[in-house]
Amino acid sequence: MLWKSLVGATPVTDKWEDMVMDDVTTLSRPVIASDEAVVFSMRNVPLLEQGTTYSSLATAENLWAAIKVYASGGENALHAHGGEDHIFVVLQGKATFVFGDGRTSIVRKNEGVMIPKDVEYKFEADEAENLVLLRVGGGERKVRGLDDLTPFGTPKDVVRQTSFADGSAKVGNAAKNGESSKPKVFAKGKYFSPG
Repeated sequence: MLWKSLVGATPVTDKWEDMVMDDVTTLSRPVIASDEAVVFSMRNVPLLEQGTTYSSLATAENLWAAIKVYASGGENALHAHGGEDHIFVVLQGKATFVFGDGRTSIVRKNEGVMIPKDVEYKFEADEAENLVLLRVGGGERKVRGLDDLTPFGTPKDVVRQTSFADGSAKVGNAAKNGESSKPKVFAKGKYFSPG
């Protein structure tokens, strides 16, 4: 079983589901933690030959977690999230992060980066292997509730505050966003954290 919502409850799904939003492909539904704890898994995440996936692990009103896989490339255009602080933890591979102030940092397996809201950044995956990231975001929201979520578990009111460095709204599959703009091709029989 890959996903369980509440301990002892019925699983949300027992396989990765391919869900497509206008600008991103996700492999799972958000697991909601509104008034009880939820359990999630990062086992058997499909690896890729091309493209990216962005899959929700769990979402609460002011905190959300997802797993992202990049075949290569990364998020290649400078952008900032105006509605959330977030972290990336590298679970596999390595990435070079570039920040709006010109700093560069290589982040390797079991290392992470914390990015406060409104800080511009982009990153590039090392092409030696898939980049697998744990992404956790949180913020103070003006909207209450979890009725309006993206397929990857982030509240839409938060996503609407994300923009490219030129001020335009960030769209995940925009050509300037690199690997995310390419069609997704799974690497047959290859998984992160097989179990």
